[in-house]
Amino acid sequence: MKMRSRLGPFAQSAFTVYWSGGLVSNIGTWLQNVAASVFVYDRTGSALAVGILNFAAFAPMLLFSVTGGVISDRFDRRTVIVVTHVVSFVISAALAVLTIAGAATELHVMATAFLLQVSWTLAKPSSSAMLPALMPRAQLREAVGLNTLQFMVAQLVGPVLATILLSTSGYGWAFSINALTFVGPIVAMAYLWSRGIGGRAPRDEGAAKEVQSVVAYVRTQPWIAWVLVGVVSTSAVLEMIRTIAPALVTTRLGVPSSDAGLVVAAASVGMVVGILASVPLGRRGYARALAPVGLVMQFVGLFALGATTDLVVAGTAVALAGCGFSFCFPVLTSTIQTEVPDAVRGRLLAFHQMAHLGNRPFAALAAGAIAASFGVTAACLGGMVLAPIGLVAVRAAWRGLDRQAEPVAAMARTSV
Repeated sequence: MKMRSRLGPFAQSAFTVYWSGGLVSNIGTWLQNVAASVFVYDRTGSALAVGILNFAAFAPMLLFSVTGGVISDRFDRRTVIVVTHVVSFVISAALAVLTIAGAATELHVMATAFLLQVSWTLAKPSSSAMLPALMPRAQLREAVGLNTLQFMVAQLVGPVLATILLSTSGYGWAFSINALTFVGPIVAMAYLWSRGIGGRAPRDEGAAKEVQSVVAYVRTQPWIAWVLVGVVSTSAVLEMIRTIAPALVTTRLGVPSSDAGLVVAAASVGMVVGILASVPLGRRGYARALAPVGLVMQFVGLFALGATTDLVVAGTAVALAGCGFSFCFPVLTSTIQTEVPDAVRGRLLAFHQMAHLGNRPFAALAAGAIAASFGVTAACLGGMVLAPIGLVAVRAAWRGLDRQAEPVAAMARTSV
């Protein structure tokens, strides 16, 4: 019993299988992201083309997130995940075949990125919604944290794997292995199906009214909007770094474009370090201070990245920016989770997800355009603007929360 408590959610076999399948798939996703970026840059020599690729890879989230939510409520969630991952396997395998045959172009890669993201966007609500069914409610918070760690591990392993494959085997193998990783969630869903876990939830007929109530609530709590601005500011920095990575390593650092994966992996290392360092600091009461400190770290990291011509220094700078993200982002996220009523929390976290991921196509396009027109250094300087914006937003959010708390504190003193 003591060992099971130490394992936490991993003591639940359903969660372990679900988590493992997601890890395999996410490693493939990051392998594909890096390989596709390098492929497009090698074929075009244009950072703008890489920005267009990344725009295509994230735009579907803005277009199909609501559709994915509706599908999640109307159909068996395990079926949704299986169907979307089978489709993704076919799409990825087709690109691999074209690449091995020497017929793939940058347009094929961009179209594949768009279609794979459509599939992911339709599957993601079902994947997230089934999580509470896999473990006791008391372990849900820890499970969410483990899912975040899973994403970071995949973001670290995938780019390194891409670097190895591109240096030794080529694009065809990279795209082929990505196709195979879609089998992971399919196997996981088959296991859940055999256990009778993770099916469809009851349909919520009051969804439209709930959205209206959330909008009204946000209007009375302007600090929420400031938190979302902070989320955009800290998230966009990492997308800009991923976009300019191929141009950075070739034009500034003088190393092969395949080393772009090392730059992206450095951000993941920094993120993991940041998560581990922020936990004890948060427990000591420094949680609020972590957000502005993280934004300053990203500012310094981008400045150093734009100034250096050394791969080690560049990796350290990117790791600093990743660490800054892990200082800032969890604080802003947990603020929404703890400071809003349960009745509107889910919808507000949906807006939070849009702020976190929805900015990526635009950040990628902006970074690519600036790098193509004015160089990588200019793109880094442009990204530095996000830190002051985030600092203003965080300060406004904390002030709004403090003003909201003052009447409550005064009422408590009066009652005493």
